[in-house]
Amino acid sequence: MARRIILTVLAALLAAGPVQARLVKEMQVTRTGKIGIAQDGPVTVYQLQLENNKLVVIGDREFFPPATRAALEQALERKLTVEIAGHLLIFNDQNPVFALPLGRLEVKGLDAGPRAPQPQAQTESQGDAARFQEAALKSPAIPGLGKVLESYPFFSARSWKVLEPGKAEFRGEIDLTSITELDSQYVSRLRSKDLRDTFKSLAFVAVCSLRPDGGVDCPAPAVEAVLQDGTKDRLVWKDPPGYYWDRIAKNRKIKVDYFLSKAALNPKYGKGMTPEAQ
Repeated sequence: MARRIILTVLAALLAAGPVQARLVKEMQVTRTGKIGIAQDGPVTVYQLQLENNKLVVIGDREFFPPATRAALEQALERKLTVEIAGHLLIFNDQNPVFALPLGRLEVKGLDAGPRAPQPQAQTESQGDAARFQEAALKSPAIPGLGKVLESYPFFSARSWKVLEPGKAEFRGEIDLTSITELDSQYVSRLRSKDLRDTFKSLAFVAVCSLRPDGGVDCPAPAVEAVLQDGTKDRLVWKDPPGYYWDRIAKNRKIKVDYFLSKAALNPKYGKGMTPEAQ
């Protein structure tokens, strides 16, 4: 379906001009390089910088499904050299040449490079923690809560701590290196673009209670921040109430503008605010 839509749109665009698109071949390609991102008019596109400094356009950021987009974002933010394998449609054997990547795209090499060490789960016993990890969240509905939290690409570390029988706390450390100027206007208002110079920690925290039916409730999850000077802050997102869970389930970044804007106003870490950002 997606392929049919892309071909229809491309054909419509080219029909208006003197060049008619002609499908020359379909091919499976593999290329190695670093992911970049660029603005092409209103469209944001991913690029792959090859070793010979040539650029290959991978495709429109909004074209890819969430899992693929999350993998590309990881490679971009961690500045990894990755291998991109995908299926291409190539149009016209003479200039201009049109190449469209399809959705079947695989990103290899995300395990390379330095990562924050994964702490051991802080639990009274692995069995106790497993009950929470295997349970389904009732609202919003998320089956296999532990699996969803484990696969979220923007946590640098995860831990479970059993507080009492039937109640446990999950803590997911947000990967500070994943937050860029593309995510928030306030990053440019900080003295350092490396957020590790501003925050000791930035973490998603949820207290979960087991239900009699075997499910789990995790009301009022929050993001907790600790600045380098020890100042602490906390935000529970109330509108919409399921915001944090929705972002995690869809492998999308959690917005942290609240903490970034406060850091930008702090002379220790920020440059103040421009009128547009206030």
